Amino acid sequence: MTVDVEEVRKAAGSVPDPEVRRSIAELGLLDIVEVEGGRVTVRFHLTSPLCPATFAARIGKEIRRRVAALPGVDSGEVVLEDHFIHDDVNRLINLSRVRKA
Repeated sequence: MTVDVEEVRKAAGSVPDPEVRRSIAELGLLDIVEVEGGRVTVRFHLTSPLCPATFAARIGKEIRRRVAALPGVDSGEVVLEDHFIHDDVNRLINLSRVRKA
């Protein structure tokens, strides 16, 4: 099964920013969506490189959960860019396994 890049973009982009309560797509925070077979990588940034790590991780985990639920997605990675502790936040986002519904 082929993963639809636009469906990935729609699912990832629909995640709300908890501070401003608008989707990350509306805010222009969704950067790149890459699909290779069943593997998906989503890159995003936040409104500030100093955004609280809890918000950053919450957004990233929700992106990962929504994308993992899409047909054909076998694995994925969500990458936060331009954040002062992006390495730590990226580990939190991608650490746990996502369960399919």
